[in-house]
Amino acid sequence: MNESHANTSRSITEDTVEMSTDEKYLFDLLGFVVVRDVLSKEHLSIANAAIDAQALTRSPEYFHDSNALKGENSSTRLSANKNLMELSSPSCDPFREMLAHPKTIPHLNTILGEGWRLDHGPGLIAMDKGCSGGLLHGNFDNAPYFYREGKIFTGLCVIEYLLADEGPGDGGVCVVPGSHKANLTCPDKMLKWEQYQEYVTEIHAKAGDAIIFTEACTHGTLPWTADHQRRAVLYKYNTGHMSWGGGGLHGPLPAYWDELTAPQQAALLLPTHHSRRPKPSNGYKGLAEIKDSV
Repeated sequence: MNESHANTSRSITEDTVEMSTDEKYLFDLLGFVVVRDVLSKEHLSIANAAIDAQALTRSPEYFHDSNALKGENSSTRLSANKNLMELSSPSCDPFREMLAHPKTIPHLNTILGEGWRLDHGPGLIAMDKGCSGGLLHGNFDNAPYFYREGKIFTGLCVIEYLLADEGPGDGGVCVVPGSHKANLTCPDKMLKWEQYQEYVTEIHAKAGDAIIFTEACTHGTLPWTADHQRRAVLYKYNTGHMSWGGGGLHGPLPAYWDELTAPQQAALLLPTHHSRRPKPSNGYKGLAEIKDSV
């Protein structure tokens, strides 16, 4: 068999830009990988200033009946009340770049195949000190994971861009490493972080880093204990022919469509058969025709 076409869908070829061999190993082993220094200092500053200027919306609590995930006070998660990519320039610029960031495109190519698409997002998570965490979850039917013929196959995946540091003991995003390959149901007390806490890993990263994980990996949010506000922007992606959320486009093309790059436009297209999706390695051939049919 031709190794360049080991993926039977041929959505990864010898021309595809992929993540490094080390990153592939870590992602396959753990279910997540941290990409350092993705956002520039300028875009990090613009993104935080854009959020500072917004009146954020209170979000529902996600700790359910878990006493371990319940925060120390009534502080709750906050979210943006408008699409961050629709803000006026330059406030929108970092969020549009995150949609198809040159430093994370290789990772999406590798784990989802070329032709990946935004499933839903971007979504902002802001948490003040004492804010409750969120129930662990993952490993559902839209997020399978397996490795075959030299390629990774999975479904719904997340890129979490950090706009603030998440250090040891701060709380924030957590995972059960390796759980993307689990064959049995995660114990309820583990999902509630009430038992087996030693197997739940708090991911530590700096502002500007990106945490990429498959939804097949059991993950959640630990109560936020740091003095500074937690800020993370989440983009959730799927392979080209699969859908869990509503997609990046809702109704007519957005007014800012022509301001986007070809990779950004391709990421917003609705689900279609993956071999027909515009790909970087063919110069996004067919993008205009698909766009006209939306």
